[in-house]
Amino acid sequence: MNVDQSVVEDAVLQIFRELQVPPGGQLALETLREQWPGTQLRRSDLVQGVRALVFSGDLELDEESLGPVLILRVQGHERLQALPPQARSVWTLLVPKKLPPPAQRLRTRQALRGAAFGKRKSDVAPG
Repeated sequence: MNVDQSVVEDAVLQIFRELQVPPGGQLALETLREQWPGTQLRRSDLVQGVRALVFSGDLELDEESLGPVLILRVQGHERLQALPPQARSVWTLLVPKKLPPPAQRLRTRQALRGAAFGKRKSDVAPG
């Protein structure tokens, strides 16, 4: 399944929000990895999201600390504030819309067909 890059980036920032990381605050990369399965996105999406946020300047990667940490920059905090306060779960953005009941789908398909579609010539009334 292809996920829009902005959805992945927002999911990363949402974790910063949930853990109440202030601007200039740090989040251990290991903590982010532990929280990621709650987004229902792939682990590779996490890598791409972090790379994109570091490249755009929203996050800063500090590898000089005891372990790698991500620092929420002011620009990233502003972007985080622009997200809805009660942002929906990323999973709900990925779930397909509810399909109509099977009987309704069947009626729709039959209505789309022409009157003679799929019938033998002998079944179609002349005229």
